[in-house]
Amino acid sequence: MGTDKRYDIAIIFPDWYAFLHDAMEGVLEIRGIRRHCHFRNFISKDFSQAVDFPKGYRPDGIIVSYDADHMDAPWLEELDIPVVNIFSSTNRIFPTVGVCPVSMAQTIVEHFSTLGFQTLGITGTIHQTHSSPVHQHIIEECTARGMDHWYVEVPDGIHAGAWHMLEEHAPDLKEKLLLSSAKTGVYTVHDMRGRLVADYCTELGIKVPEQVGILGRFDSINARLCTPELSSIVMPARQIGGQAIQLLIQLIDGSPVDELYPMVEVHEVRVRESTVGKSDPDMIALQARTIIREKACKGLTVDELIQSLPLARSTFEKRYRALTGSSPAQEIRKIRVEKARQLLLTSKKTIDEIAYEVGFTDPRPFVVFFKREVGETPGGFRKAYVE
Repeated sequence: MGTDKRYDIAIIFPDWYAFLHDAMEGVLEIRGIRRHCHFRNFISKDFSQAVDFPKGYRPDGIIVSYDADHMDAPWLEELDIPVVNIFSSTNRIFPTVGVCPVSMAQTIVEHFSTLGFQTLGITGTIHQTHSSPVHQHIIEECTARGMDHWYVEVPDGIHAGAWHMLEEHAPDLKEKLLLSSAKTGVYTVHDMRGRLVADYCTELGIKVPEQVGILGRFDSINARLCTPELSSIVMPARQIGGQAIQLLIQLIDGSPVDELYPMVEVHEVRVRESTVGKSDPDMIALQARTIIREKACKGLTVDELIQSLPLARSTFEKRYRALTGSSPAQEIRKIRVEKARQLLLTSKKTIDEIAYEVGFTDPRPFVVFFKREVGETPGGFRKAYVE
């Protein structure tokens, strides 16, 4: 990014739900972005209608999030301005930064398979047909592993608590849930539907997760408001936002672009009771994760963690990785570096003070750690973003 360049960037989203909020956090974390980009946000729930920009305003580039498979936005093309979409559509009207469907499918199937589920069901959205790339890759993964699978369409707009509407709008779901003799895992596409399916299982007398396990997506507040609490796919929203703004700047500048449709891999599952239960041995791994979150910035090591658990190190690390998508050591580093980044950006603490805050007794190894994880020293990071 040139030192003398300034860009006017329009952000056009349908709303500010958690995924898009996190994506913008990823945009704002890019080095020097606040010095070089001026942002304006616009809300558009209907992309077929042109956004009413202020008089005289013409952005240099636009980041949007809209479903190009089911919405037409000809006015965006007519603007003749670089546009990057962060909605994973198969109809790529504009350059798009999305999630890798293969990695997501593998993560979903691996999670259920590791926990002993023999059948995997998908409750897909009606307009996201059975040919959805993620769904297709789930089927391929299930076939490769010898897992049975099924698919039921469920309309969006049925909110948690309205499980009775499933009788009318998704009649096949009841049969799939009740008649399966095998332990069944259900991927619900998003967390709101996960809550809905959990309520429906309770009404049908189906035990979660002993008979049916439920996995949502986005790790939103709905996952934690579910009973039992919902396991959920963690979406790499910040990485998507960061890649989107960098791609957009390249398009504005006319710079060479390696990939117009980059995909970010999905590997992390936030594991809760809807797939492991309270008494399952895998709860040990979840309890360990709680310990990591509480003590990572107090200098916790994997060796110290292992000493508090009734599992062999190799067994624990294997289960932890299978359940969460990362190793205990990676989780500890991730938490420490994230807190360090936040303190560098939002506080006036010295480097020595921040080192102590994230579990280092000496600032020198902290500087080495931070540079290895982030790519620059704490002082360089703070100067690039804040000053």
